[in-house]
Amino acid sequence: MQRKSLNIQSIYHNYKIIPFFLCISLLIDYSLTFHFAGSYQNILKYEFSPLLVYALEHDVVVPYMLLTASFYYFAAYAVLSLLNNTEVYPIGVAVILLMSITHVMGGLSWYVLQEAYSSAVLTLSLISVIMTITLFAYEVIRNGTR
Repeated sequence: MQRKSLNIQSIYHNYKIIPFFLCISLLIDYSLTFHFAGSYQNILKYEFSPLLVYALEHDVVVPYMLLTASFYYFAAYAVLSLLNNTEVYPIGVAVILLMSITHVMGGLSWYVLQEAYSSAVLTLSLISVIMTITLFAYEVIRNGTR
């Protein structure tokens, strides 16, 4: 049990690994979307992401997914590397994991097909945005007073 705890802690403290959770969740999201949506027409009609709709309309879904996953990794990596060894690093990890959960839930929303569930996914997205803005403001204020 202690070995498992040490493995989880080593992952948690490795800002090079945590961003992979976000990339994997994005791929799970879009895989579930394409699997459960039934057709491209349903995705075009009901998908929340305008970028995915654009990618579908222009037949560039695979490059779009690869570019988005790459952007997610490098953005999350950059943020966590800057926050590493600070008191707000856990919040950065929490934001990235919350975004990961939100992506997986977004893909599952095509299976659940309930408005309340979709609203919960949107709420989680907004919470991660609010947490990110709050974290940024905190850091600006904290560093401005030094």
